[in-house]
Amino acid sequence: MFKDIILFVKYPYTAGVIATMWLGTAIILALNSNLDVINIVLINMAASCVIALLGFRGGQES
Repeated sequence: MFKDIILFVKYPYTAGVIATMWLGTAIILALNSNLDVINIVLINMAASCVIALLGFRGGQES
């Protein structure tokens, strides 16, 4: 029953790391308005891509 309702995340640790990184950056940007938002978002995007390439790569499933 719940399989139809709840989205299955195959790699929750990788998704959690990326979400924590973005949420932490949002908090830092909210606290310090002098930071350049565009550069921070570009850095987060690049880091998210690297983490996704390493973390979402599935193992050998036989």
